Amino acid sequence: MIAKITKGRRANRALRYDFGPGRDEEHIDPRLVAGNVPGTVDQLAHLIDAHTARRGDIARPIWRCALRTAPDDPILPDASWARIAERYVTRMGYGNCPWVAVRHGEDHIHLTISRVDWTGRLVRDAFDYHRSWPVVRDIERVWKLVNAEERSNRVAPQATRPERAASQRRGASRPEREELRARIRAARDATRGRGQDTFERALTAAGVEWRAHLSASGGIRGYSFSFPTWRDCDGGQIWVAASKVAKDLRWPQLCTDLGSTPPTAQPPDIRR
Repeated sequence: MIAKITKGRRANRALRYDFGPGRDEEHIDPRLVAGNVPGTVDQLAHLIDAHTARRGDIARPIWRCALRTAPDDPILPDASWARIAERYVTRMGYGNCPWVAVRHGEDHIHLTISRVDWTGRLVRDAFDYHRSWPVVRDIERVWKLVNAEERSNRVAPQATRPERAASQRRGASRPEREELRARIRAARDATRGRGQDTFERALTAAGVEWRAHLSASGGIRGYSFSFPTWRDCDGGQIWVAASKVAKDLRWPQLCTDLGSTPPTAQPPDIRR
């Protein structure tokens, strides 16, 4: 499980996002699964913000956290998410604060919490990123979820559950980002020390489309990759920056592996 913490000024905007359609209409059946504030979305937002306004001296009194399970985890029922939310909020020290948990997808919930507790006392958020780590590991142990710390691959980002589902709908044998990673690394290994042009020809031969991005001075600063058939719901081609495919494919590392000298006299964003 991954906990992504952010902070803001008001609950209203955050809750309207949670209960809304999402940026790409990806929110499905937004609903309240836990919390200690009753009411509709408007009532929730008004109550939390009105209570928080008692401490106008605090710049960012709204504490937000997205708790997301791993792609290999089972889809949890709302009741399990409610218990997870209550455990997490309590262990983080916000149990006596106004808070709600909203679910609008299979693999995650959003927590919206006022750092001003019911008595008007401000709950400190010092070192909250570090304090969150053991709480999340405990939740993984109790609910028998994937240990994200052990599973996470900082060199090669993992495909998300929605990404896997989208690739299956397109009929791909595995997520396109994983397939790109394998083909690009194979092209790199086969052309190691033989230069950028040879690498790019190997990419094309492997069915990988690529874009070389140049700096203002004409030197290359990285690549984006795609497949001809990798399209979004509107038919637009999906491109992924090299760093989002795998960090060892970023240009500083790739340049060293290829033994290449960056070009100096080409227009930006070319594709050969």
